[in-house]
Amino acid sequence: MVVDITLTMTYFALLIGLGVIIANLLKKVKIPDTFFLLLLGLVIGPTVFANPLVTQYIDMTLVNVEAMGAVPDFLRVLALILVVFTGTFNLKWKIFQRFSNVSVNLAFLGVFFTTIFTGLFAHILFGFDPIQSLLLGAVVSGTGTGVLIAFEKSLSKSKKALAIIKIESIFNSPLTVLLPILFLDLVILEPGAIISPMTYAAQFWQMIVAGVGTGLIIGLIISKIMKTFVKEYSSLALFSIALVTYALAESVGGSGMLAVAICGLMAGNFVFKDNDKEDVKQFDDQLSEMLRIAVFTMLGAQVVLPFDLVQLGTAFIFFLIVFASRPLFLIPILGKRRKKFTKKDITLMCFVAPRGIAAAAMAPIIASVLASVGQKAAGDLIVNIIFMVVLMSVLFSTIVATIMSTDKVQNIGRKGAAKDPEQKKLDEDDVYHGLEGKNPEQGNDGESSLDSNS
Repeated sequence: MVVDITLTMTYFALLIGLGVIIANLLKKVKIPDTFFLLLLGLVIGPTVFANPLVTQYIDMTLVNVEAMGAVPDFLRVLALILVVFTGTFNLKWKIFQRFSNVSVNLAFLGVFFTTIFTGLFAHILFGFDPIQSLLLGAVVSGTGTGVLIAFEKSLSKSKKALAIIKIESIFNSPLTVLLPILFLDLVILEPGAIISPMTYAAQFWQMIVAGVGTGLIIGLIISKIMKTFVKEYSSLALFSIALVTYALAESVGGSGMLAVAICGLMAGNFVFKDNDKEDVKQFDDQLSEMLRIAVFTMLGAQVVLPFDLVQLGTAFIFFLIVFASRPLFLIPILGKRRKKFTKKDITLMCFVAPRGIAAAAMAPIIASVLASVGQKAAGDLIVNIIFMVVLMSVLFSTIVATIMSTDKVQNIGRKGAAKDPEQKKLDEDDVYHGLEGKNPEQGNDGESSLDSNS
């Protein structure tokens, strides 16, 4: 397909321009913007302007994502790389050490459990074949790093729960890309082809080992390379290193996202000192924010939601199953460690689990692959379901986070902490310092981070 560059730039400018305005307005009133970015894309996309009820009066196309060619896919992958890299780059090693055991268990075991559990219900509700069902389950199985950033303000008084959720989401992102890719390989197999489980187990292991190995090697090389760069070019150097890490890992059969996560963790903790990270943070955060806005608005603009109450209702039921599945694995994984958390923290970890950029980025890729093998109807339905899950998970997580951050609930939490010396000690532990976000109790300047409490 021939891509009209001027038209592509016009569509992108409209999506990012309106998205920035929406994000800016919502940031002023301290409301997470992801839900409204998705709605923005939905309103200016084909769901509204390609609907027969509208086209009989107005013939107009504000945004056509398909006409943009490969540009949206490139932006989605770029957004994933930067969000994962920035997430681990800004993660302090002592926080990772303290909470990695719980978070990594939640990330890996949670993704596998949710994939199978929700995949089963996808088969029952929508009639997908087993591979398509597991594919859908894998995409919606992980929480979103980019979305959780919007909750840092409201969850600033629940540092322990926020730390665990954030670390989990950082390692969720590579998995929620890696697993769907494996299932897509199964989708494109010729009919009658023999499926070898060991082959796919070996491929999965290769993706993990090669991804981790590439991330470690590039991370070590960074320590040598960065010494030769002047401060002004450090941000650009890290940006290019993140891209190179992804490309190298993918070229040797590894998980590019996992490699980027490992590389970012090493670069942020063993190459840069805290004082030297500010310029890099500002560059990466702004670029990541632009791409995040673009990805969510493009997903909304690419979806064609039917005005079919039965289909929408079924998709909503599926979301409720996804939403309810999290406590089923989180509570057993915490085990005896539940005693170290307040009921408020456990509630937050159970129900503040928004799906994010990984799901939004994978949805159109899945639709494209399924369409190429003659399964376009299934692909379109899967994209619509993913959109509904992302949209509703952000909405429900926002509601839960808002309720749990109210003074009434916070006072209950403080009363419980006063009665429990061990809990009070945990809440005052300096392992929470270094989490991103501003603490509203630190004054009106809004510049002091949690690090300043050390």
